[in-house]
Amino acid sequence: MKKIITSILLVSLSLNLFSSSTVPKRAVSASQFTTEILLSIGAENQMIGTAWLDNPILPELKEKYDKIPVLSPKGISKEVFYSLNPNFLTGWNSVVNPKNLGPLEELKGNGVEVFLMKSLKTNKIDDVYEDILEFGKIFNLENNSRILVNNMKNELKDIEATLPQKKIKVFAYDSGESAPFTIGGTGLANTLITLAGGENIFNEALGSFADGSWEKVLGENPEAIIIVDYGTTTAETKIKYLKEKSPIKELPAIKNNKFIVIGLEDLSTGVRIIKGIKKLSIGLHGDGLNAIKKTD
Repeated sequence: MKKIITSILLVSLSLNLFSSSTVPKRAVSASQFTTEILLSIGAENQMIGTAWLDNPILPELKEKYDKIPVLSPKGISKEVFYSLNPNFLTGWNSVVNPKNLGPLEELKGNGVEVFLMKSLKTNKIDDVYEDILEFGKIFNLENNSRILVNNMKNELKDIEATLPQKKIKVFAYDSGESAPFTIGGTGLANTLITLAGGENIFNEALGSFADGSWEKVLGENPEAIIIVDYGTTTAETKIKYLKEKSPIKELPAIKNNKFIVIGLEDLSTGVRIIKGIKKLSIGLHGDGLNAIKKTD
């Protein structure tokens, strides 16, 4: 991923929401993935605020990120948002909501154009690429966005050429004790697992994330456990629960410490998806993927 961002720096639902022909000059990003996309294509001078950081920002973007005000660690209040006189908003779909920054009509009526990524509602990696290209058009940085997308596609081809044919059966643990909250089968995270050479045991569950059952995990006996890392509950705490108190503590994957820790942002739509696939690939298939490791 550092290689992708470096090449960009050298060049110094969804689409219908954005209708302005004016290039945004006072943009607010209310998700980490949109923040990292905008920084990666060189839109930092057009940004006036960010929010919703789930994992540490990409190291190669930190210098840019630190120059932009963080409006909130999570949701932004309307008072703070409008005090900045913004003219553009992007981020999680939930921010365009009466309980958050307001419905679309209200935002547009107050001079704020909105762009929500269509890849938030699909499981197609091509939709991520299209969203990044659309950001390039919106911010008049099309060349940068094309370079970013082309590099991402090329790196994915390198990974696919290296993977063994055998799929590794996996269970993804987000949280939960009475029932595991896990990665479902209709979101992008499931696609990334598949592209990494894995088979999600809950790939038939509806939703990007969904409630599963401990009984199914026991019955499927996965070969590896993905730990989704974010928020205040650490990955170490989640692993400790699975090893000591969970109903699946006797599974071989648990006993043999077959854990793959991956940040929520690495499983989310955005510039990290190739990084996420690499992490999963190496975790699932081990030291045989030296070619992938060298490109990370």
